[in-house]
Amino acid sequence: MRARALAITGAMASALTLTATGLAAADPAAEISGDGLYLVNIDIRPGTYESAGTPNEQGCWWRRLWKVQTDTDIPKDPNYYIIASDYTRQHPTRVEIKSTDVAFSTENCGTWRMVPPVSTGSFG
Repeated sequence: MRARALAITGAMASALTLTATGLAAADPAAEISGDGLYLVNIDIRPGTYESAGTPNEQGCWWRRLWKVQTDTDIPKDPNYYIIASDYTRQHPTRVEIKSTDVAFSTENCGTWRMVPPVSTGSFG
């Protein structure tokens, strides 16, 4: 976990350095290629994503996070940083990643692709 947190901290520092120097960083992606932790607005764009899921019976587990946990954070409970999550064997699976989310974590869900949001049919 410490290596992952350091890598994330380094990624954020790199993005800030590029921004401060006037160099453009790569645009955030509209596809999530597999398992991992992705920073919103840095690695991936906010929006509605869909995964076809995986063919095995293990199921898909995703989490929207308001903070990326580090070793020095209190509380130590990783569930404290979750905005929303789901464990499902349902295919396909959809999630709306919001621009206010800090990160998105996915395990055993396969590739996620951005799709148009589903209309609720309501006005306003």
